Amino acid sequence: MKNNERTFQQWKELANRYFEAETSEAEEEALARFLATPAAQGKEFDELRAVMGYFVTRRSIYNRPHTRSVRMWHYVAAAVMGIIVLIATWQLTERTNVCVAYINGERCTDKEIVFSEALKSVEKVRHYSPEETVEMQLSDLFQTLEENDTISMDN
Repeated sequence: MKNNERTFQQWKELANRYFEAETSEAEEEALARFLATPAAQGKEFDELRAVMGYFVTRRSIYNRPHTRSVRMWHYVAAAVMGIIVLIATWQLTERTNVCVAYINGERCTDKEIVFSEALKSVEKVRHYSPEETVEMQLSDLFQTLEENDTISMDN
């Protein structure tokens, strides 16, 4: 049935069917077009105009793009996550970069002292002579062992 073939009573019946949720999308579109005509400006269709107007307004608000606010929240979330990662990394590196040395049975965590003691230890075992042979190194090793044996016998 075409729009202009419906009578006023048929439009009222279609409006009642709309409120009962028994209309198709095509009938709802025809009803919306009818509400824009001068024939539908009476009080009989005030409720229908209000309800359909509400849904049209609500649909336009819902379909409005929210890209600006969504994008802003994405930037804020990324910044917060970056700060959290930086703080966590900093905390982990601070805890893992602790220098500890035991000097004469005492625990020492001062970086300067630990590094100087480490350098002293490296200097003691470092060999400068490139002409040293395996035999010379073994001789030094056994000589050190003999010295330790004599020291332990004295005690």
